[in-house]
Amino acid sequence: MKKNKIIELIALIKENEIIKDISLFYSKNKKICKTILIFLMIIISYILLVFYAKKIEMTSTFPWIALNVQDLVWHVETELKIEEINLYKKNGEVLNWMYVWTWTWKTVYYFHGNWWPNHYFYSEIKYINDLGYNVMMYDYPGYWKSEWLPYKENVDDSSQVFYDYLKKEKNIEDKDLIVWWYSVWTAVATDFASKNDFERLVLVSPLSSRYDMSRKLFWFALQKILFLPDSYVTKNLVKKFDKPVLIIHWNNDFIVPFEQWKKVFENYAWEKSFIEIDKYWHNWIIDNYWDAFKYIFKKYLNWEKLDFKDNYLFVWESEKKSLEEQNYLLDKEEKERLFLSTLDLKSDDSIQTFVTSNISFNDKTYIPKNLVNIRWNYIYDSKWWTQKLRVEAKNALENLSKAFYENFSRKIEIVSAYRSYDYQVWIKAWGCPDNLCAKAWFSEHQTWLAFDIFEASSDIEWKNNKKLMSYYKWLDENAHLYWFHNTYQKWLNIDWYDIEPWHWRYLWVELATYLRENNITFAEFYKQKNN
Repeated sequence: MKKNKIIELIALIKENEIIKDISLFYSKNKKICKTILIFLMIIISYILLVFYAKKIEMTSTFPWIALNVQDLVWHVETELKIEEINLYKKNGEVLNWMYVWTWTWKTVYYFHGNWWPNHYFYSEIKYINDLGYNVMMYDYPGYWKSEWLPYKENVDDSSQVFYDYLKKEKNIEDKDLIVWWYSVWTAVATDFASKNDFERLVLVSPLSSRYDMSRKLFWFALQKILFLPDSYVTKNLVKKFDKPVLIIHWNNDFIVPFEQWKKVFENYAWEKSFIEIDKYWHNWIIDNYWDAFKYIFKKYLNWEKLDFKDNYLFVWESEKKSLEEQNYLLDKEEKERLFLSTLDLKSDDSIQTFVTSNISFNDKTYIPKNLVNIRWNYIYDSKWWTQKLRVEAKNALENLSKAFYENFSRKIEIVSAYRSYDYQVWIKAWGCPDNLCAKAWFSEHQTWLAFDIFEASSDIEWKNNKKLMSYYKWLDENAHLYWFHNTYQKWLNIDWYDIEPWHWRYLWVELATYLRENNITFAEFYKQKNN
């Protein structure tokens, strides 16, 4: 029965005049019909493109979201103390953010790069944090733990929600805010900056607008034919900024074309500086240039004016090396200033307390609490294990004596360590001259940090003894590594005592190393510091 009905239906279709006419027209005008069909398909496709235009723009801007590469990124380990919170927006979406604190009021709002989530950029966050700044950063919608997709309205809203929350929770003030952005997200950060107050801007590889990026990718502004406006127009937004900006771009950038920085830079009406990096592509600028740019960033972020000629710095490979060398010296100076500022040369209990023939202890009867016997496998106590040192000096002496034994197969002999005030009075009573024996209350031996080794006699006797001089040469080259310093090396007019190659004093390792590298004695250092 069903088969008969189907046969009847086919017969009716064959007899239908309209279908016959269409069939006849198609057979006579195949080319025209195909053209009409293709045109209809184009119109339908275009309608679909316009309908999905926003999604297409979002996907073309952030392709890594569509490809789900976020899940492929390993979780980078870091020593940073990161505060992480999932912030729930009004619509129920989760926004994952992190905050790294340091001893400052200044905060950098860091908009990370396009490819990966927050934890991929820990090295850059640590770099900024080590410069001395708090850092706030969030995963954009669709990245890692943050939900939804990075449409413009979602991203802009999330950027603001995050900032408003932290501003309240961490007492962040606009005058202490530095906005630092990278690559495609410079556009997002510029949009955020245009709606908020801030103090400084850092733009790394900035794009000028989405239209300009589209022209770079497709040779025309795709958004125009999709009826989309030119969003994230950085080159226009910066016209109204009235705070300093530092722009960095590399002239071989294949992701964000180099010429785009010019549109941003030329439109920036306020104080501006630009760094052009020669023959570098796009990613990991901080990882590759942090030693070169460290003090440029420090100077700029510390509200100092950069002294670039015509506000422009060109960095080629040799210039990079030159900046790294300069910064190495600046680092060394800064470390020296830091450790020098922490020294305590006057308190009796300080490891660096300084006493000499005319500078005494504050307390005549000073005795520290942490005293231990110097008994050890590689140390020989000539006074039958009765001598003591402060525990930190004794521990360092153990390390020194072991290294000494490995070189000479001989134990370090301690002939005199701590001497009390009364004991020093007794020594002086026996007629020991002032150029060799300190007055009571003025002796380094009372620190419980100093000791004499082997034959403590005279400099001449040491110099005439090849074995003793071989010991001294090794100690002179290595003792600072174990926190020790030969206090008296340059006679009375400098050290206030005769040369004593046997007399060694425990100091802070940075200070012992500083004295050794600068070829100065503790007395010379004290004079320099107090002049």
